[in-house]
Amino acid sequence: MSTIIFTAGAKGGTGKSTATRFIITYLREKGFKPFLLDMDDESRTLSRFFPEAQRIDMKEPFSHNVLIKKVIAGEKLVVADLKGGTGGDTLEWWLDVPFEELPDINFICLASITTSPDSVQSFLSWAAALQDQVSYIVCKNQKDGATFPDYEASGEAIYFKNKFKPLHVLIPNLHELYTTELERLNLTIAEVLEAAGSDSINGKAIGDILPGILERAHLRRFQRNIYDQFEPVIKLLNV
Repeated sequence: MSTIIFTAGAKGGTGKSTATRFIITYLREKGFKPFLLDMDDESRTLSRFFPEAQRIDMKEPFSHNVLIKKVIAGEKLVVADLKGGTGGDTLEWWLDVPFEELPDINFICLASITTSPDSVQSFLSWAAALQDQVSYIVCKNQKDGATFPDYEASGEAIYFKNKFKPLHVLIPNLHELYTTELERLNLTIAEVLEAAGSDSINGKAIGDILPGILERAHLRRFQRNIYDQFEPVIKLLNV
């Protein structure tokens, strides 16, 4: 069984890339070696943080086909960061995927929502199209607030949760000082925690703020909280 984890439905600014970074570093901690595809040709966030990610030119015809081709070529686990928003062309491609002819591929949709109603509706539009042909991980990003009224109370969201039983991961708000430094230096929290001295194991500069003992302790606890919530993902991988 091979698995494709893909981001979908999240409008820009919902923390989609943050969720993707966490699931990648979590999987690596568990010994997996996901093949990374940067298919967001507007921001290229994934390849900024993971230079080894393969960039895909989405202007090329049939560019989305690479998702399936990588698995057919032998990749057992692929993580793909798709463009934010409802993405008409992207969703149209998914509607043509012959899921019934690909029984050995496990599809997992990774979404990120905030307090914004648009972020919830954008994702639910995808879920309405994909239905039970994929599994769902919904990351509830608290960067703009701690409650998600449209996801908790709207009829469409309640129907989705009851029918598809998504895995929910709560991403607490990280202090702006840390977030800014991580973004400025293109660092994951995992890289900061694995760093020795002023450089990470990947040769990236850590800067002056993140290496402190108390800062590292806070980041370690923050990351462990999210990793613990990702534990059920291993069952979704069917390995």
